[in-house]
Amino acid sequence: MKIKFCEKNLDRFSKPVYKALKGEYDDIKVKKESCLKECRLCRSDPFAIVKGEIVQAETPKKLLKKLEKRIKKEA
Repeated sequence: MKIKFCEKNLDRFSKPVYKALKGEYDDIKVKKESCLKECRLCRSDPFAIVKGEIVQAETPKKLLKKLEKRIKKEA
């Protein structure tokens, strides 16, 4: 599984999520890209892209929970 983060969204919201996933799951590719071309969403909410699907939440903590649920479902 690969999880992609936008660098600008990392700066605004999701850096703790990125760091948590990077440290916890060695078998998952957690990548940051300069732009994921979701600018409107990027300015408003923490999000990541998993298997081409946008996963978003109101807070970084909720995003982490959603991503961890997806990871466990895939395992």
